[in-house]
Amino acid sequence: MLIDFFKAYFLVDSDQLSQYDKSTFQQSALRILITFTSLVFLGVELNSLFITSVAESELFLVINSLCLALLVGLLFFCKKYTQISSLIFLSTLTFIGLSLVTLSNDAHAAKYGLISLYSLPLMARLLFNFRFSLLLSFANLGSFYLIVSGSHSLEAHTSTGVVPAFTSFYFQILTFVTLNFALPFAVSRIMYTLEHNTTHLESLYRRLNRNYSLYEEIFEHTGNPTILCNKYGKVLKANRSAHHLLGLNETDKIENSKIQSWLMPLNKKTERYFWQSNAVECALKRDTDVFIEVHRATLTNHGHYMLHLQNITHLKAMKQELVNSQETNSRLVHFDALTRLPNFQNFCNQVNRKIKQETNHYTGAMFIIRISQFKLLNKQYGKDNANRIILSFAKTLQSKLSDQTIISRLRGVKFACFLPLGQAYLIQRNLSALIKSVLPEHIRMDGKVLNIDFQVGIAYYQNDGQTAEQLLEHCEMALEYSNSVERYSYYDHQLENKLVQEHQLGLQLGDAIKRNDIALWLQPQVSPDGQVCSFEALARWQKADGNFVSPFVFIAVAEKLGLLPTLAENLLRSLIPVLQDWHDEHIRTPVAFNLAGQELMNDAFFALLMSLAADHSWLSDMLELEITETSPVMTNPLIHKRLKALHQYGFVIAIDDFGTGQATMGQLIDIPATVLKIDRRFVSPLPDDQRHLDIVKSTIQLARSLDMKVIAEGIETKEQANLLIALGCNTLQGYYFAKPAPMTDWTNNNHQKAKELRMVY
Repeated sequence: MLIDFFKAYFLVDSDQLSQYDKSTFQQSALRILITFTSLVFLGVELNSLFITSVAESELFLVINSLCLALLVGLLFFCKKYTQISSLIFLSTLTFIGLSLVTLSNDAHAAKYGLISLYSLPLMARLLFNFRFSLLLSFANLGSFYLIVSGSHSLEAHTSTGVVPAFTSFYFQILTFVTLNFALPFAVSRIMYTLEHNTTHLESLYRRLNRNYSLYEEIFEHTGNPTILCNKYGKVLKANRSAHHLLGLNETDKIENSKIQSWLMPLNKKTERYFWQSNAVECALKRDTDVFIEVHRATLTNHGHYMLHLQNITHLKAMKQELVNSQETNSRLVHFDALTRLPNFQNFCNQVNRKIKQETNHYTGAMFIIRISQFKLLNKQYGKDNANRIILSFAKTLQSKLSDQTIISRLRGVKFACFLPLGQAYLIQRNLSALIKSVLPEHIRMDGKVLNIDFQVGIAYYQNDGQTAEQLLEHCEMALEYSNSVERYSYYDHQLENKLVQEHQLGLQLGDAIKRNDIALWLQPQVSPDGQVCSFEALARWQKADGNFVSPFVFIAVAEKLGLLPTLAENLLRSLIPVLQDWHDEHIRTPVAFNLAGQELMNDAFFALLMSLAADHSWLSDMLELEITETSPVMTNPLIHKRLKALHQYGFVIAIDDFGTGQATMGQLIDIPATVLKIDRRFVSPLPDDQRHLDIVKSTIQLARSLDMKVIAEGIETKEQANLLIALGCNTLQGYYFAKPAPMTDWTNNNHQKAKELRMVY
């Protein structure tokens, strides 16, 4: 306890020594100096009591007592008045030293005073500064002068006689220089170094504090939950975000714990020392449904690890959703959504893999099945029920075909199958029988039995193609030439060449229509007396090389490509000016213009026809409309509606090629036709073929019963003409009377030829 008291009083305890404070240092030095000086004076005081008093000793004792009392008083006031106490203390020593040196004849007292004076510079340096210490050092030159001047006070009496106390001048110089200059300078140098080092340490300490504060702020506000640990996984520090992420309470302590106590790696291979990995996914031990990703940053100067934590629970959930979504998308990309059969690309991949796995002699058949008239089923039963029909058909097909067969839904009502074959099925009739046996003839839906018709295009592997893509393309080609009669169509190279030629012809036809290269020719139609009473407008296409393309060919191509409305519009626009001139010249011979159902179904063409009729009131007298009965849209109610509208405008409606196409007795009544045209195929065998003669007779009788005129075409002999006139045919047409000729032949020279051959009113 006493030691602690002295440490606290002399300001040398651990708290005071750990920090630098100049005033504290000076106060501590002052207390130490006063205390030990007081002890010296106290020792002298006690020693004086046992020595015989003499005059000089009494004076010394008085001075010593006064100084002791003063020093004791300074011990109490030095804490509050440090600077003043220091000055008084130094002044006291100065007074004592000067008094003893100048007034005392005792050599010991003189030495005592001299030591006091010589100690002043060193004490001044401790209590004040170097300048004050240097000032006292020079002031002590006076003391040194008194010493070397041979003052009587420096004589000493010994047993051998009187001997000067300081007989050596050099010793006096050495003492003076050492105590007044050397020690103060040395102590000043030490204190300067200490002060400089202390100032530097204070600067470093302030910087360290700033850096530490900055580190604390960065560590705490880094934006990420962060943990600092050593290479053994011992947690050294964790910011608040890390505490929050780990679900720690205020009472939970994470410092000095193991990182394994809080996190558990998902990968068992990295379970040991997982914090040393660059990145690792972990689960929170307190809640295994929380997933945390740990990213490591090595602190190379210390060998510690900075672990950045990231909550990836929502990312894991999103990743799982993405995986599920990818699986769903994969099904959507590779499989048909309705039937779950492979789609086109997936089907081709499977077939190609199967082909590569087999030996060279392996063969098979690819065929495409198309459900006929499915649009009618869709319209009659609705889209949902139609999808049920497709689904039922797909399941039936899968159940009847072998496991080796690869089945796909291409699009709509088309299904593709690749069937491994034995040698027996290389014969086409055997393969057709096999395919027919697996196709259901009907499908049940809601208790109803629906009959299903099919069209099938077939191609053989190796003979017709080496890949799935080639085989499917050839099956599509074969399917184009299947119909309700020939439902099973096989691919052959001639068929491909024909399709290629048709494609090229279609491209040329499109360009020809754009350039208006297709022109109208006129073929006369005559009355029984031989007079030309009307014309039929026929389309003719002469290519750049001078060759003609058969109208049967290019009309069929135009119908397949949907070009008929544009072609008919161009031809009609070229005919209208001629009819305008004939009307102005009073040439009363109408022209029959052929229309298929595709033109009448086209809204733009029908609107043009109605607009022309409205703009030219005479047009219905000069233009007759021949409807080709072979068109499959003849049965469409919209055709009947539009033909009735044209009939109300005054147009004459004629049914062309009667008996060869779609018309029935009921439809013949529904169509407002006034002219019936007998096709050339019934006229050509006349007059020798009795069956054809009976058909022509019955047709003419039918027309009469319906109050319709009859036109016979394809007449090439006089006998045919006389027979048809006798049977009651109203109008005759054929090569016997005139061949078709360019329309310019009838319009040149101011329509001279037209005026000569027809009655002019």
